[in-house]
Amino acid sequence: MEPKDLKDLPSVRHASHMPVEKDLLARKYLQIRDRYETKLKELSIIKELTDKLRLTDIDKNTLLSEQLKIIGKYFPVKHISLILLNDTLQVLEEVASFPENGWGKNPVHRSLMFKTAEQIMDQKNTICVNDVSDSPQMEASAGKTDAALLGVPLLHNYQTIGVLFIVHPPHKVFDRNEISFFSLVADQMVTSIILSRVYLQMLQEENKRFLLCRFFSKNVTEEILTQDGILRPGGDRKHATMIFADLRNFTSISEKLDEEKVVDILNECFSRITPIIFKHEGTLDKLLGDGLMAVFGAPIPRPDDTVRAVQTAIEIVKTINVVNELNHVQGWPPLKIGIGINTGDVVAGYIGSADHLNYTVIGDAVNVAQRVESIAGPNEILITKAVYDELANFPVADIPGLKGFKELPPKNVKGKEEAIQIFRVEYN
Repeated sequence: MEPKDLKDLPSVRHASHMPVEKDLLARKYLQIRDRYETKLKELSIIKELTDKLRLTDIDKNTLLSEQLKIIGKYFPVKHISLILLNDTLQVLEEVASFPENGWGKNPVHRSLMFKTAEQIMDQKNTICVNDVSDSPQMEASAGKTDAALLGVPLLHNYQTIGVLFIVHPPHKVFDRNEISFFSLVADQMVTSIILSRVYLQMLQEENKRFLLCRFFSKNVTEEILTQDGILRPGGDRKHATMIFADLRNFTSISEKLDEEKVVDILNECFSRITPIIFKHEGTLDKLLGDGLMAVFGAPIPRPDDTVRAVQTAIEIVKTINVVNELNHVQGWPPLKIGIGINTGDVVAGYIGSADHLNYTVIGDAVNVAQRVESIAGPNEILITKAVYDELANFPVADIPGLKGFKELPPKNVKGKEEAIQIFRVEYN
C-alpha cells in the first residue's frame, strides 16, 4: 500500500488551514468590535441628546442647534440641517444647522434640500441620495456636487412636522444601519421639538397668568384661562358695577412727607385693599395715584355683583382703620377714604395700542361712579339709585357689616344736567 500524500493526512490538513482560520477569526473580531463601537457611539449620541432636554434655560432653536452639534461630534458628516414646518405660516424653515456655514448654505444645496423636504413632507418617507449630482431635484446647471444626502421625516401623531438632513462626505454612502440609526435620532429630535413647544406654551401661559393676576382674582383668572376667547381685543357690552375709591386730602398729607415715605404709605394701603377686591371676585381696573377703580361683572358677570361691590367697599373702609393703627406706630398720618358705587351698562374689553393693552370698562355708568366718589366724605360710601334698586333683591342681613341705607338729597354732579339720587351706606 502506497503512503498517502502528507497534505491528505488530517493533522497536516488542519495545520495548512490554520492561517486562513486565524484570518477569519481576526476579521470576525474586528467586525464585532466595530459593531460594538458603533453601538456605543450611537448610545452615546442618544444619551447626550436626552441630557440636553434637561437644559430648560435655553430656547428651542439653541437646544436644537446643540443637538445637531452632538451628532456632528460623533459622526464625520459634512453637514446637518433641521427643517421644520412653520404652523402659522405653513412654510418650511431651517431652524438649525451644523456647521452653520457649511454645505447647506450654498444656494444650490439649499434648493436641493428644500425641494427634497417638500417631497418627504408629502410622502412621509425617508429619502437617501448617495450621489446628489444624480438627484432629479438637482438643477442641471449645478455641475458635479459629490455628496450623499439623507433626509429623514420628523413624524408626530402621524403628521410630518419637519425633516432631518445629514450630508456625508463624497467618499461615503449611507448604509442600512446608519439610515435606521438616524431614524432613531429623528425620533429623539421630535421629542425635543414637542417638549420645547410644550415648555414654551407653559411659559406663555404662566406669563399670561401673571399678567391676569394683576387685575383679576385667582378664581377669575382660572375661569378666563379655561374659557378661551373670553378676553379679546375690542369690547363687549356688559352690565357691571363700578367702585371708585380715593384717599381724602392725601395730596396735602404727601406734601409734608418724603417721597419714599409717601410710596411706602400707598403700598401698605393698596397691598391690603387689592386682596379684598379679589376675594369678592372683582377686577382691579386700575390704580389712580392715591385712588383706584374696581369692576364687578366684567369679564365674568355674577347675579350678586352689586352685593359683592358694597361688601368690598365696607371692608375697604374697615381695612383703612387697620392701616391707621399701623401708621400710628410708624408715626405716619391717619388716612380717610371716600367711595362711590354705580351700576349700569358698559363696554368692557382690551383697550390701548398693540404694545400696551389694558382690560377696562368705559361708558356713562363709569363716569357717574367716579362723580359719586368725588362727593363722598371721609370714610363715606355712596351708591346711586341703580345700585340701591338692585340691592333691594337681597336682604340687608346677607351683607356682613351692613346696617342699611340712608337716602340723601339729590346731588348735581359734573357731566349730568339733572341731579342724581344718592344713598349713603350705613355700616357697623
